[in-house]
Amino acid sequence: MNRHRDLHPQRGAITLLVAIGLVILASLTSFYSARSVLMDQMASQNHARAKQSLLAAEAALASAQAVLSATPTQDLMHSPTHCPVGLSGRQWQCSPLALAPHPALPQAQLSAIAVRDLLLSPHVITLHASARHSGQQSQALVRESVFAPTVAPAPSLAAPAALVLNGCVSEAAAAHLRVCPLTSQGEPCASSAKGPAVLTHWVADTNRNGSISTAEKNACLALSVSSLPGGGSKTGPSSASVRSPCTRAAWRSVLGDITDAQLQAWSSAQERNGLTAQSTPPRTIYWIDSPADWQGNVGSTDHPALLVFSAKACAQRCPRIGAGVRIHGSVLIDSGCNDDKMRGWQAGTIEGQLVVESGLPEWRSGTVLAQADGRNAYILNWPLGIDATRLQRIHGSWSEGAP
Repeated sequence: MNRHRDLHPQRGAITLLVAIGLVILASLTSFYSARSVLMDQMASQNHARAKQSLLAAEAALASAQAVLSATPTQDLMHSPTHCPVGLSGRQWQCSPLALAPHPALPQAQLSAIAVRDLLLSPHVITLHASARHSGQQSQALVRESVFAPTVAPAPSLAAPAALVLNGCVSEAAAAHLRVCPLTSQGEPCASSAKGPAVLTHWVADTNRNGSISTAEKNACLALSVSSLPGGGSKTGPSSASVRSPCTRAAWRSVLGDITDAQLQAWSSAQERNGLTAQSTPPRTIYWIDSPADWQGNVGSTDHPALLVFSAKACAQRCPRIGAGVRIHGSVLIDSGCNDDKMRGWQAGTIEGQLVVESGLPEWRSGTVLAQADGRNAYILNWPLGIDATRLQRIHGSWSEGAP
């Protein structure tokens, strides 16, 4: 009997412990169930905020594209700012775009930065647009690239001439000249010429019969055999043309629809970004208004340069190029169809192409070696079907998140 009385308290204690365990288990189950519901609610709220931020960032991207569309080409990207992470170097130009608050998203802070490569693709602008919701830990970033009408396409030339004129050429007494066309093999001025050495867009119709004879062409392009050591052809128009008013036929034949304003803006942007002939990478576009003679080496095989001596530089006499100067790329001289501004011109070595918007009377010195890559400074990738006069999205360039 005593043994049975001793078991009752033990059974009661066990029952109490089991009950307490069940209560604790039920409490834990309720706690974790509530916590799971709370986490689901927080995840849902975070997803909603992230979606709102993404929609706001896309709105910022659309606003940035509208700002670019409404901005004149020469005024694009004038205010510098820090570039996004991962983009360093003087070739990158980054500029903030002023965005108005979106009426449907007044609580979102919208911002956008326009980025472009001033050397390889100044006509491609990548927009980095972001949105942040005030009072929320939510931010989104989207990117998309556009083709912008900053520089027009240049025509492709199968075999660009070493020397392109809008007039005639003659040698001064004791001149030191070498004009070499492209070659199919070997060094410039080898005997295997495959392109024209000299091309002119205007020859005087001396007998006024409306056509240009071989004799008139040869008299106009009066370079000696010693000045054309690589051979190559001397070509010009077959019919008489009018040179006045000056239509810049030589300019248009190599630059196409690229305008003065576009080249000036491109040159200024490279200069403002700190690009020079000695920087890494080096500057490639030079718009020159100074009448002073040019004394610096520029351009290389990897980074050919474009030098444009403007009508302002040629107001009295077009600048000459120092005898020991070497330029790898293209040299354009806007002499305004005025031969006297180029009379007695002198230069060093140009590896690429020399384009003169007049004749070259009494040319004294210079070496022009035609190079296939001499025009690469301003030859840009414009895919077929792209209208270079307006802003257009590049399909497939949209992305989300940090670079």
